[in-house]
Amino acid sequence: MNTIQLGPMVMNFDLLIFLLSSFIGYLVLKYRLRMANVEAKISDKFINALILGFFTWKFSPIIFDPVSVIHYPLSLLYFNGGERGIGLAIAVSAIFLWVRTKKDGTSVMMNLDVLGTGWIAASAVYHLLLLTVDSMNLVFHTLHIFLIVVVFIGLYKKKGSVGNALILFQIMLWYSLGILGISFLEKERTYFLFGFSKEQILFFAVFFIALFAGIAFEKKKG
Repeated sequence: MNTIQLGPMVMNFDLLIFLLSSFIGYLVLKYRLRMANVEAKISDKFINALILGFFTWKFSPIIFDPVSVIHYPLSLLYFNGGERGIGLAIAVSAIFLWVRTKKDGTSVMMNLDVLGTGWIAASAVYHLLLLTVDSMNLVFHTLHIFLIVVVFIGLYKKKGSVGNALILFQIMLWYSLGILGISFLEKERTYFLFGFSKEQILFFAVFFIALFAGIAFEKKKG
């Protein structure tokens, strides 16, 4: 477990990366919301979803390994739920955002747009910070950052309205395809199915969803 010294405190470096990445991602998300003129109406639900997801991930060992937590309750301060905790946190946050979106009446596409933009920005900071500690994967992290810069340039050049479904599907398509390719360069990649990692399987799904959704949208528009 990587740690960093902050004065008298020793902090988990993974946690610090998460906090910094999330903060930058939220700032970019708020900027995107401002472009849609709905920031004041719905910006709070995203930070609430982030906080909810963080605590779900952090304290998920209570669900996945309750016996260990009962015997060593202080372990919650030093450990988290790992991949299973991340999956649970994403599910809980997604359900929360879905319910809140239904209540505030905003467009699903607009919410996906700003959420995706925040995610990509946070991912850029995440991989930038990992460059300082993960010397084995310098090319992998550098290409991640390069891909995200290209995506943001593409967004800037499109200059479409926030929530434009066609632009959103195109960005999802090319971003997921880029991640699929870059992921093959990751050292010590954990295989999950047919030589692909869990992350690659996920982005395969995103790629095909964006592809078929884009085709359906163009047909409907035409």
